[in-house]
Amino acid sequence: MGAACCGSKHEVVQPTTIDPPPRDDGALKRSLKIGINQNDQSKLIDGYQYEPIVSLEEALQSFHGQIDRLAANIKEAKTRCHFPSEHNLTRDESAAIYIYTMRWADQCVFDHLQTAWKSEDRAQLQPWFKYLRLFRSGLNKLPNAKKEVWQGAAFDHRFMDQLEANPVVYTTMGSCLVAPDELKEFLREHAGKKIILVGYGLIDARAATAYTAHQSKEYIVWPGTKLGVAEYLVSEDDGSVTLHMVGQPNKPEQPIQQSRPLPKLKEKEVPKHFKCANTPFSPCSLSMRYLIIL
Repeated sequence: MGAACCGSKHEVVQPTTIDPPPRDDGALKRSLKIGINQNDQSKLIDGYQYEPIVSLEEALQSFHGQIDRLAANIKEAKTRCHFPSEHNLTRDESAAIYIYTMRWADQCVFDHLQTAWKSEDRAQLQPWFKYLRLFRSGLNKLPNAKKEVWQGAAFDHRFMDQLEANPVVYTTMGSCLVAPDELKEFLREHAGKKIILVGYGLIDARAATAYTAHQSKEYIVWPGTKLGVAEYLVSEDDGSVTLHMVGQPNKPEQPIQQSRPLPKLKEKEVPKHFKCANTPFSPCSLSMRYLIIL
């Protein structure tokens, strides 16, 4: 999600998204935002799963006239997509993932879908139900992430303040990389030294490498996984933050018991050390604990 104020929707304020210069690796650009929200966005599309699985042309029929050169790019996606598939995706399922990662003109399928998600308006998402059904059908056939996957953004105090005030968050639809160093290097070159990196474990993130337009090492995240903070790291050198977040079982809401508040981020922190009582990737208390990197 892009930057937003902490207004009426009560969503987590997102760090500023960095728009990289034009490059072939679209997965990096799609991973340059933190895909978490205090609202479970999967509820906005409840019912999409009952849509029939149709061709890509029919799934995107509603958007002809809205998305520039859509018909031509559907044809290109169906021609260039990874098919036959060793994961048994149909051509239309594979093309649905491929076109999601294609870039053309100023507003492509990805841009329009992200706009609908950001609105948090079910009415704006309903026209996407057939496409999401086809897209999800393909994703379900791909391997899930077996280790941490990563997103990154420029440092933003508003994001950290909102996360401190409201630590119950959920994944949103987006992309991750498996290597945080690639994100770190790019962000420090284009956004300054102080950054935020978020690693996700035990979430619904599917390996789409062979199915994207540039065959980049990309994991596509599905919305709705509840997250807890397993570890919180602050760099003493530059104040950069690394969050390790873990998918939690979706249980009825319980009152959040915080044994210790999230520390206020200052230029210089007094070194302290807290360790989570649980293993790093087991369901962990939503209390935020931190380590200072020495």
